[in-house]
Amino acid sequence: MTSFDEMMHTGTEGIEILDAVACAKLAKSKDVLLVDIRDPRERERDGCIAGAYPMPRGMLEFWMHKDSPYYKSVFGKYAHFIFICAKGWRALRSAKDARDLCYQVSVLEGGVSAWRDAGLVMVQPDGDKFYTLADIEAMLPHILKRQNIARYVDGNVLIGNRKDYPFEKNFVTCESVEQVAIAIETMVTQGVGPWVAAVHAMAMRADQVKGRADILAELEAAKDRLVKTRPTNTLIRYRLEDVLKSASIALDKGRDPAEFIRKRIKSIMDEMYKFYGRRAQYGAKIIDDGDGILTMCFAETSFVLAMVIAKDMGKDITVYVPETRPYLQGARLTAPSLHECGIDVKLITDGMPTALMAEGKIQKYMTAADLITMDGHVVNKVGTFQNAIAAHAHNIPYFAFAWGCDRDKPDRDSINIEQRDPADIRSVRGVATTLDDIGAVYPAFDITPPKYVAGVITRRGVLSPYLLKNGFE
Repeated sequence: MTSFDEMMHTGTEGIEILDAVACAKLAKSKDVLLVDIRDPRERERDGCIAGAYPMPRGMLEFWMHKDSPYYKSVFGKYAHFIFICAKGWRALRSAKDARDLCYQVSVLEGGVSAWRDAGLVMVQPDGDKFYTLADIEAMLPHILKRQNIARYVDGNVLIGNRKDYPFEKNFVTCESVEQVAIAIETMVTQGVGPWVAAVHAMAMRADQVKGRADILAELEAAKDRLVKTRPTNTLIRYRLEDVLKSASIALDKGRDPAEFIRKRIKSIMDEMYKFYGRRAQYGAKIIDDGDGILTMCFAETSFVLAMVIAKDMGKDITVYVPETRPYLQGARLTAPSLHECGIDVKLITDGMPTALMAEGKIQKYMTAADLITMDGHVVNKVGTFQNAIAAHAHNIPYFAFAWGCDRDKPDRDSINIEQRDPADIRSVRGVATTLDDIGAVYPAFDITPPKYVAGVITRRGVLSPYLLKNGFE
């Protein structure tokens, strides 16, 4: 068998290899076409070079051979083609095949990675600006920067303490899975925070039981305990199962499972923040200049980024934030985050949205979604549904930012609504608001039927809630 290096270079002798700067200069010629042979997911995830023509590598012979029934006429309009992939290897093999078809070809050395490292402009497949992870991090307020959500340091899980924010910026230190679970249950963190804290707890546990024969059983037990902390938002279960699989792979290879879990967490977080940026761009597009935007609870990163991007696009917006009883996430998390980003924000009580709609102050309603069923029901912080009904009555569209729908939740009957301690309703931040012996009820979430949802803002666009089940996410 030939070596990989021999295989890569056999038949490619003489093909011109261009660095990013030379490629950018040559690409300005009207006779030159950049050809991006990466698959659509790569282009969406890592960005594109403006003007590059997308062609999956497997279609090269069919699209470029002049006698093929699938021939693309674009290949008859240029004299020179520069092939692009992620690192340059696939582009080199494709250039060899194209040269065999008598085309003049070159290759971008180092692929889009080299282009980006050279400081050259990247765009999304639809031409929107491509935001790097560094760009996104710089745009976010303190509470949403990834290191401030949760992280694993020196044997402990540090969780950004949202109970004390914005009056204090501190962390809760957890030395065990149980402590992490309690922190999640007592609302030290919420939104994406629970699963971020939970997967870091798995890394901690893997380190604690390293070398033991029953390590997988210990990690399974940790996963089961952490899943119970959030019975409604099922993303925590998916993330925990994901990192548990990484641990199993590590053990099969004789490697450190904690190391594999940490690497997997970084990979998930990198992808997650890229998708945040993409959803935010789609969200910003549907905001009009002069809009008043109602939200609910803490819609987290995609929503905040969408407001920042809309402002950067020159749109004058005002965001109305209900305080969100009983934990006041709107008052303590959403409003300060938007204010930190320079967004005009108005804090309101939970009972005010309909009055503001009637006054014409609100044109869009946007929230996060803790869960969306296969048939399009949106589960979010209790109070979301009543605002959706009011918005519908005032012809105001409701949009939910979401990662997709839960394949294990076919309809509203499959949803387990978390019932929290009724005592929380009788006080605000430790101050009693009524008598202790008065009854109370606290469903943490409610369910908005799809007929009240104008669209779900995903990384692939704004979609009907009825279409999510078709695999768009």
